[in-house]
Amino acid sequence: MSNAALRALRTRFASYDVEQKSIVGAIDRALMRGGDDDDDDDDEGDEMSHADGRDDDDDDDDESGRIKRRKGKTNRREAKALIGTLRALEGERAMEVFARSLAEASAGGETASAPARAERRAAPGSEEYARWRVRGLEIVKAKTLAVVLLAGGQGTRLGSANPKGMYDIGLPSGKSLFALQGERLKKLGDLAGGCAPVWYVMTSPFTHDMTVNYFKQHEYFGLRANDVIFFKQGTLPCFTESGEIIMKSYVEVSEAPDGNGGIYAALAREGIIDDMRRRGIEHVYAYCVDNALVQVGDPAFVGCCAECRCEAGAKVIAKAYPTEPVGVFATRVNEKTGEKEYHVVEYSEIPESLASARDEETGELKFNAANIALHYYSFDFLAKCCLDLTLPHHIARKKIPYLDVKTGETVNPEQPNGIKLEAFIFDVYKYAKSVCIVQGDRALDFAPVKNAEGAGKDSPDTARALITALHAKWIIDAGGSIEGVPEGAAPACEIAPHVSYAGENIPKNARVAHRSHVCRF
Repeated sequence: MSNAALRALRTRFASYDVEQKSIVGAIDRALMRGGDDDDDDDDEGDEMSHADGRDDDDDDDDESGRIKRRKGKTNRREAKALIGTLRALEGERAMEVFARSLAEASAGGETASAPARAERRAAPGSEEYARWRVRGLEIVKAKTLAVVLLAGGQGTRLGSANPKGMYDIGLPSGKSLFALQGERLKKLGDLAGGCAPVWYVMTSPFTHDMTVNYFKQHEYFGLRANDVIFFKQGTLPCFTESGEIIMKSYVEVSEAPDGNGGIYAALAREGIIDDMRRRGIEHVYAYCVDNALVQVGDPAFVGCCAECRCEAGAKVIAKAYPTEPVGVFATRVNEKTGEKEYHVVEYSEIPESLASARDEETGELKFNAANIALHYYSFDFLAKCCLDLTLPHHIARKKIPYLDVKTGETVNPEQPNGIKLEAFIFDVYKYAKSVCIVQGDRALDFAPVKNAEGAGKDSPDTARALITALHAKWIIDAGGSIEGVPEGAAPACEIAPHVSYAGENIPKNARVAHRSHVCRF
């Protein structure tokens, strides 16, 4: 019965070291309003009052009974909703993560960071690039590569409530980010002479159903359905500064995704690591959905990391300007072991003087290995990250919707009032015994879609321009031409992924109309 479940939950949450006034208060309210037993007794008593033979107004009695029954049903629904919310809440884990995160934030004491350098460069046309690419395609053909997509975000800043991957960035083809990436992955399998790598797609509780349905509607973009696996990112409750879990309403807790670093817990919890092991996966490539230029499964990068036998790898690019808002890879010495560790310094953590500092010999920025979320893992290291390591969570003070107990309404504050806990995907690099940093090329690897059309940077129009400029360059480099380019405009076209993955198979002397969508030559 609801009352018994509520009392058990009250005992559980009342036992926490930090007093959970909001949760306990919501439970007490539900108990006071009556659970299943009380409602049944009330209904029975109401029926008996109609059987005693009194000459009352039957219509008034019927209306009163209906109101009472409706109220009872509402109370029961709310009680069951609250029970479901609190049973699903991993409160003990959340409290432990909160306490550990506060302790780590206050401890500090880490050694100063030194710039990380890319030891290898992915330069198309070079002998080593060709060798790495062949190695990567062999891995694809052997079915030992898995591709993981982080796609839990919504397109809120793009003006869409849909999953960001469903967004059409305005290319001539009208294809969404999901479609572009799925078709590139299929082409990768074709180039390798086999099947495309299995695609693990991480959604969130807010985007899961829409994402799965979208893939089904588009027939998985030509991929085999049983090689496209969906799994959900986790969430954590939001906290006050004192450690109280914030209620959003009388039946909801304020929760937020646990950061892109939540991927490791999700891979373990959702059985993905077990599935990879069953499939014989040895190499894993991971990326984020909002990169419109991503070479999904990037065979040269994967081949390079495999050749180096590294546990973790990252493809980086040079910063566009000193204060570009991107994190950079850096190193520091572990004071206990004396070993060099890799990590990412967020742009907000780098003073402008350091962000602008240049190497005296090369003239390049010292901190110039920009993180663009292109990651490689050996399977064994990834499994260790998911099953054996306890990763830190970072504190973010945000505006958290909360329950006003005086009015019963949800309040959306104008100023930060609480704490979200976020894990970062790159925090595992410090645990890797070997890390391979590979220099990429912004024009080939990075077209972020984060801001609304017309924002001027990292938006659909800037991504569209980067893609169509690159594809036009493929045509021109092969000896072809773009026709009908207006004076002063840059040549532009879109080449379908099934035609070319990265500029291969472009015929000589091809003639393509400006801003056209090339589906065949």
